[in-house]
Amino acid sequence: MSSLMVGVVLAIIAGIINGSFAAPIKYAKIWKWENIWAVWAIFGMVVFPWVAVLITIPHPLDVYQQGGMQNTMMLVAFGVGFGLAQILFGLGIAAVGMALNFAIAIGISTAFGSLLPLLLQHRDKIFTDQGHMIFLGVGLIVIGIVGCAMAGKMKDTHLGADTRPRESAAVHMSFKAGLVIVVLAGIGSPLINFGLAFGDRLKEVAGMQGVPPGSQANVIWAPLNSAAFIPYILYCIYLWKKNNTASLYKAPGTGRNWVFGAIMGGLWFGSTVIYGVITARLGNMGPILGWPLFMSAIIITSNVWGLATGEWKGSGSKALNSMFASIFFLILGFAALAYAGSLG
Repeated sequence: MSSLMVGVVLAIIAGIINGSFAAPIKYAKIWKWENIWAVWAIFGMVVFPWVAVLITIPHPLDVYQQGGMQNTMMLVAFGVGFGLAQILFGLGIAAVGMALNFAIAIGISTAFGSLLPLLLQHRDKIFTDQGHMIFLGVGLIVIGIVGCAMAGKMKDTHLGADTRPRESAAVHMSFKAGLVIVVLAGIGSPLINFGLAFGDRLKEVAGMQGVPPGSQANVIWAPLNSAAFIPYILYCIYLWKKNNTASLYKAPGTGRNWVFGAIMGGLWFGSTVIYGVITARLGNMGPILGWPLFMSAIIITSNVWGLATGEWKGSGSKALNSMFASIFFLILGFAALAYAGSLG
């Protein structure tokens, strides 16, 4: 199997894992949003990333020293922005609704996360067959994401469902302010991909230590996600105080919730590690091709989970047909990007 095909298969696997990582939350009883997601953040953003560094990087301190403080601080800045974007994403759902939030934020994230590195790092590829196919693939995926979001809106309207998360259901702001928040969330979400795209120096130093290409991205994830953890956990602490939910960590029968949170963190970060392998397999165009492949696989998986768990039951044929048509566009975009990889 070619390196490209391995990358495509891994993108599917990573998307399935990431699209499934939140499933344990359905079994976390008594805890509120800020309880389970704080535990997820501790494991997914801090514990597992640094364990991966210690296991796969022989001399991590040397990597960061030789890579330069400027490069490390760049990752920290990307991480803080990424963490803030995750908070804004939740607030955006409360402000404009889940469907519109997903359509705008994930659409911007997919396009921005892929095309900005292309424009900045590979301008010579823009007007080639490969560049044209990348634009086509990203465009198809954005159409599919927007379509999935609109189908979700039809479903919720038909069922009369309130899809706002509990921690942000009481947020009140103008629609215009909500749109600004959603756009900022979309711009900030691909910062994790920018860390990979622009962190070549650290990966190069890791390679000089004999670290294989598939593991070199681990030097990126650890500082970036740890920085993202800071604003995220501060927001959870704010919610603990506001909702008086910190005491729920000691509630009887919640011991297994810690396990569920750790599993969520392991699955989420595990998909991130696989994404790092994907980009290595796709060569110097890895973050450009890999990001939209990863995003489309996540959206497809999350919708399949929704079907499997009965979320679309009784939603009406119009919503279902729209969702299936949108998934078709996602698959077309996925195939276009896979073909773009072969053109390189």
